[in-house]
Amino acid sequence: MNLLTQASLSPDQWAVLRVAPQLAALAVSASEGSRLDSVLERAAGKAAIANGINNDHPLVRAIAGTAEIEAAAAAITALVTDARGSLRAPPELLLIATEAARRAADVLRVQGGELDRHAYREFVLGVARKVAEAAREGDILGIGGRLVSDAERAAINAIAQALA
Repeated sequence: MNLLTQASLSPDQWAVLRVAPQLAALAVSASEGSRLDSVLERAAGKAAIANGINNDHPLVRAIAGTAEIEAAAAAITALVTDARGSLRAPPELLLIATEAARRAADVLRVQGGELDRHAYREFVLGVARKVAEAAREGDILGIGGRLVSDAERAAINAIAQALA
């Protein structure tokens, strides 16, 4: 069985698959928490995406390449910021991320097989979970709070449904 690779996709299809993990990470991070939480969560998202270089699936490994991560980050800037350059509101970011996940799932349904869809879905959801678990929500000076907030859980579930 041949696994899907970057070479077997059009540039537009590749762009869709490349940006969805970063949009998912951003949507989960923005869903709730302090500025410090956001910094920790975004760093965790970048690390989780970069760790895809160790994945067995060639498509995930390609997404995790340094140049691809940078290209995806540049591509999403206009999508996630408003006219003033500020990050959009959490509901807007979640809508953008779920739409990107839906488009990625469509590409994989057309171009890939079951293993491709499974590997990609697990990668994106793994990134989202790492982001959610990077900072405790509702804590005071590191005491109390929850590892994953209801808002983060809802964002992950929405992304998972879009990838289904």
